Amino acid sequence: MSIRDNILKIKKEMLNEIDASARPRAEEVQRKALQAIRKGQGSDEWKDYMLLFVDDPNRVGDAASISAKQLARLRGEDTTKGVPEFDDRRAYLTADGTCTVETVTNFGRNATVGLDVGL
Repeated sequence: MSIRDNILKIKKEMLNEIDASARPRAEEVQRKALQAIRKGQGSDEWKDYMLLFVDDPNRVGDAASISAKQLARLRGEDTTKGVPEFDDRRAYLTADGTCTVETVTNFGRNATVGLDVGL
């Protein structure tokens, strides 16, 4: 899947919790996003949050895998490092994660398409 597809998958999981009394996925996304923001890009917390949006978190150790490439993109450790439009998309994706179920309809809106460019 693409990063966009992975973001939309997480969004759908959160939307499915809208009327639920327990919201484990939304709470996980929010908790990880807040930790990522507190510690910043390059931190283990940032990596942990971005792992939500890769195809297979267990394959990120294989540098040739799409999951490793996706994680590098989401962490700004590829050719997009320092490219403002990509830095902005990564920032939006992290900021979006702090939202609760009530605002999940906007989740990923400013990040979904552009992060896959060139992968």
